[in-house]
Amino acid sequence: MGLRELQDTVTEVRAGRGFTTDPVRILVLLTEEVGELAREVKRTWSPNYGPPRKAKLGEELADAFVCLCALADAFDVDLESEIHAKFLVQDGRRKWASAEGAGPDGAEPRPEERTR
Repeated sequence: MGLRELQDTVTEVRAGRGFTTDPVRILVLLTEEVGELAREVKRTWSPNYGPPRKAKLGEELADAFVCLCALADAFDVDLESEIHAKFLVQDGRRKWASAEGAGPDGAEPRPEERTR
């Protein structure tokens, strides 16, 4: 399933469940889900909250993505087209200073390799 089809499916399922289509309310829900995602990511570096829970992290990423799809749909934005145009084409023309100091694969240190 492509991103466009996934966005359409999310829209249909949300409508079937009677979920809000108001963009302001969707933005609040997205903000809530990003907070829940942050709580799970915090587990990768903070010794106070136990080890990271990959399944829970996946659930929170999915919830945030669903809200992002709903927000895009509320404004009739095709995420697949916009990601291609902005991230792949437009941003692909830029020189990225962050890429100059990156490792051989272009990646920064993994969260577990960062200092607490």
